[in-house]
Amino acid sequence: MTAAQDFTFDPIGPNELELIDKIFQVELQVRRISRKCAEAEALAARLIHAYQSGIRNADALSALARSNRHHRTGYHHRTDRL
Repeated sequence: MTAAQDFTFDPIGPNELELIDKIFQVELQVRRISRKCAEAEALAARLIHAYQSGIRNADALSALARSNRHHRTGYHHRTDRL
């Protein structure tokens, strides 16, 4: 069996996409970011990946989005010294 045969694809339908988009829109407002910025793109990718990985509950997806608020794109300054 090849890797391609092991892969199953579960497409995201209109209802599922609407659920993900609602969560995405709330996070955009909370974070006060544009949907066209890198952070928004990363958030959308995380939500879609989580959904495709089996997280289908709106509360769980929202919690995932909230838990990633501190993960900003770009440079991260380390405060600890080696």
